[in-house]
Amino acid sequence: MKPCVLYLSMVGKSPSHEGKLAGVRRYCASRGWEAVPVPREEVSPKTLPGILRLHRPVGCVVDGVGRPFDLPPRLFGKVPVSYIGYRQGKTAQFPNFIFDPAAIAEMALRELSAGMPPCYAVIGHPTPFPWSLRRTRAFRDAARAFGAQCLVAPAGRCAADESPDAFAARLAPWLAKLPEHCAVFTADDYTASLVVLAARAARRHIPQSLTIVSVDNFTDVCENADPPISSIQLDFEREGFLAAKALEERMAGDVLLKPLCVVRRKSTSGRGRHEPRILAAVEIIRREACDGLTAAALIARMRCSRSLFEMRFREAMGHSVLDEILHVRLERAFTLLAQTDMPIGAIPSFCGFRSYAALDFLFRTRFKMSMREWRKRNGRA
Repeated sequence: MKPCVLYLSMVGKSPSHEGKLAGVRRYCASRGWEAVPVPREEVSPKTLPGILRLHRPVGCVVDGVGRPFDLPPRLFGKVPVSYIGYRQGKTAQFPNFIFDPAAIAEMALRELSAGMPPCYAVIGHPTPFPWSLRRTRAFRDAARAFGAQCLVAPAGRCAADESPDAFAARLAPWLAKLPEHCAVFTADDYTASLVVLAARAARRHIPQSLTIVSVDNFTDVCENADPPISSIQLDFEREGFLAAKALEERMAGDVLLKPLCVVRRKSTSGRGRHEPRILAAVEIIRREACDGLTAAALIARMRCSRSLFEMRFREAMGHSVLDEILHVRLERAFTLLAQTDMPIGAIPSFCGFRSYAALDFLFRTRFKMSMREWRKRNGRA
């Protein structure tokens, strides 16, 4: 019987759950172990001793985000345990992996501030989970430190039987009062999808009247919203990998992980500036940047003076046409590095770069390391 690591999930199945479990499995495979997931409905303080006796694991990873109860370290006896997303301070003597709320807030603020909005707003999850409270507080503090006004949505627990439409209806009057072109940060993609519904009820158009950035980048949620939602990509797979790795290392306290990047979609297109020509250009860039689109070719299609178009684009987006093209190409490269085993030398041609050197220079500038170093550091093949 192979040695095993138990992945005890306090959450239902979701992209984050699948990513963390994949990371645990990847580390276990490197050690010749087996990763055994135990469903939420089977895990409780009462059932845990029996689960440990049955599997005799070399360690346990507890995914505690949204948990209905605690599994404190004392319940595991001498079995090593690491945590994902537990309340700060609850597991001081054991590793606890959390995505850095301050880094998330900084990335969201940088994305939303490009259009120089008159103010910001922050909206937490309908249920005040600790991770949601951390993210909303961090964004509020970052915006205020930036010298900007930040409005906070009124707190309110979502009733167990309340429908998404009912929550959106409760939020709509507050959204209706936000200043024009307000930039909104939501704690997660699910909340952002509710905000989109509420904005429609409040007759606030996205992105012309409000812009939105959320967190997690769950593709099914973000892409199916109308309009699609820009979101900060978190590396759940790496979180699971490091949590499993920590079982063999002497670690304690909270381990803060950085977010990866913003995946831009229509909810931040134009950053709240209603210029059809700019919005059309952004859509073309997102479709064609990785096919070799150049700034000169794009501006020629806009039938406008290059200097005038560049000025208007920078006013609306906060950066140049070339910067937007490079951002989209770099996102594609980052996805191929993080989610595939494609040889690094083959990646530039799939992202619109004419040479390996061009992409390597851009990657080193942005991430302070080479693509090969990044993949090695993050345990990719």
